Amino acid sequence: MVYLFEFRRYCQPLQLPLRTAHGVWAKREGLIIRLEDESGAVGYGEIAPIPWFGSETLAEAEEICRKFGDQVDDAVCDAVPPSFGCVRFALAAARSEKIADATVAKLRLPVAALLPAGREALTILSAKLEAGFLAFKWKVGVGQADDELGLLDDLLSRLPAHVKLRLDANGSWTRRQAQQWLERCADRPIELIEQPVAPTEEDTLLGLARDYPVTLALDESVVRLNEARRWQGLGWPGVFVIKPALVGPLSELAEWIITSKADVVISSAIESALARHAIFQLVLTQSLTSRALGFGIGEVFGQRTWDGAILGPLADGTLFTTHPGEALWNELS
Repeated sequence: MVYLFEFRRYCQPLQLPLRTAHGVWAKREGLIIRLEDESGAVGYGEIAPIPWFGSETLAEAEEICRKFGDQVDDAVCDAVPPSFGCVRFALAAARSEKIADATVAKLRLPVAALLPAGREALTILSAKLEAGFLAFKWKVGVGQADDELGLLDDLLSRLPAHVKLRLDANGSWTRRQAQQWLERCADRPIELIEQPVAPTEEDTLLGLARDYPVTLALDESVVRLNEARRWQGLGWPGVFVIKPALVGPLSELAEWIITSKADVVISSAIESALARHAIFQLVLTQSLTSRALGFGIGEVFGQRTWDGAILGPLADGTLFTTHPGEALWNELS
């Protein structure tokens, strides 16, 4: 199949900058692509890299799009190297878009709410609990470890017993800090801890997972599917946090999860409504995980065109039947 190809760049400020161990994230940049096949059918995809997380850069993705010219075919799309997961994700989404049918759209999905770093987490926790969220993710490794450990107990004291809490260190801890946290969390109701140390510390990650009862999850270590497969080969006993917008075609992701029976959390890369739409069509049509989705990020952009449906404690599939691609494309014209 031959397609007419176009792309447009976007830069959208985040309504509230996101503080992580990697620094402050204040704006989202990416590309929207448009494919039109020989019959006139149009598909859209989003390239939303996070280079400091381990994906290709936006400049690299844009260079590939420029080299495509104004026409691509399936062979060209399929030949994009695995290292360009964001580009491959967008091309696959644009070629295979479909809306979930009415039966699937009635499904509901649990969603974890993102808590900001530091004491601000306590400020918004009550409102999130009142909204009905049953799972939360708290960014740690941003402030002083002693301060954050004290805040941990404050957070846990305010959570009902049935509510789950995840911690995300973004690979910021040293081995000693990770041990300190894991000792503290060993007798506390923590669902999992994401990426306690840097992706390069593979022996440390495997050792921590073996030596402590707390469930650990890989995040920055598994930006691409081949990395997740390699960790499986190493015998990783924990969870894989997968950001579909970074890993490549959704069909490949689904096949890997189903075939390997991987324990996964499907999580946001702070993408726009376009990439989220494709991801949620996948989640609604496949039984991929029993864990709450990491998409409780709220109104990231403060614009409905870019945010799309805002996910509450349980995502309703009927929210994702209106495709956002054309609206976003036209806004960038």
